[in-house]
Amino acid sequence: MVYGATFRFDKTALIDELHAMAERIHQEWQQGKRLEPRPRILITGCPIGGAAEKVVRAIEENGGWVVGYENCTGAKATERCVAEEGDVYDALTDKYLAIGCSCISPNDQRLQLLSQMVEEYQADGVIDVILQACHTYAVESLAIKRHLRQQHDLPYMAIETDYSTADLGQLSTRVAAFIEML
Repeated sequence: MVYGATFRFDKTALIDELHAMAERIHQEWQQGKRLEPRPRILITGCPIGGAAEKVVRAIEENGGWVVGYENCTGAKATERCVAEEGDVYDALTDKYLAIGCSCISPNDQRLQLLSQMVEEYQADGVIDVILQACHTYAVESLAIKRHLRQQHDLPYMAIETDYSTADLGQLSTRVAAFIEML
């Protein structure tokens, strides 16, 4: 629900839904419901829209939890607000040029946000989802892998996929092996 928030126009209704969800989770917690410990996976990469379901499903069916999205439609899109003072065009420019997008070079903002999220969400591993036609993210995958290994000593896996279901078996097998090694 939170991941899809960037696709919603009625923000007031979304706020009400989030409050209701938080209340439900709080009640379940008070009743003793807990999630079992599993490897915590951070997803990075392309704006995965419909491809998100099959990746998340593969992670959760193979024993992991998705703890965050550092991608075009995840934290990257909402992490920085547009300044409300000053020139509106300058404010919009500042916000969008500061997004860690693979179309912008150098892309230090992406590495900074990834590091921040790895620490904040205590990720055990990172899965980079690259859509087949998104060449700029494919080009960055080696830099992301190096950054995660050198700065955080974290396992990393890149998955190239599309919106079809043709790769579900392969995706599940690769994700299962990745989670097993964690």
